[in-house]
This record gives sequence, structure tokens and C-alpha cells, in this order.
Amino acid sequence: MKIKLTVHLDVEDQKLLQFGDFTVRKEEDIPGTAYEWICEIKKETGYRDTCINKVIVNNEKDITEEVREIDEEPIPDIDFGN
Repeated sequence: MKIKLTVHLDVEDQKLLQFGDFTVRKEEDIPGTAYEWICEIKKETGYRDTCINKVIVNNEKDITEEVREIDEEPIPDIDFGN
């Protein structure tokens, strides 16, 4: 399924608006796809402090909270098998 994402970010008090077209297998994959794209944007902007203000799918569905939940998940510990 093809989708259009619109993200509104605040990068160190500077507003950033990005649009992008993506392909996902199922609707449940959309928040993860949006989060991965936001991570790419963070990388491009030098990992500066970034606030996710709004994430919209196909100019109609707001998935901001779902994406924020992914962003706020703790990073899992790595087991090195020692």
C-alpha cells in the first residue's frame, strides 16, 4: 500500500516540515515507517534536539501519538553472553 507522510518537527526551536511517499505492507507498519523516516531526518540534522509535533498519513489521519510512543520506548539491553 502506498502512503504519503507529512511530519512537523521542531529541531532546536526551528520548525521543519517534510513530505514523503512510502510503501508499507500493512496499516500497522505505518507508525514504524514514520519513525524510521524521522530517525533519518534526525541524522541529517546532526542529531540535534528534535520534538515530534505532528505526523499525518495521507493528509487525513493523525498518528502522532503512535509515533511518539515508539520514540519514547527504552532501548533494550544487549546481552553479550558473558
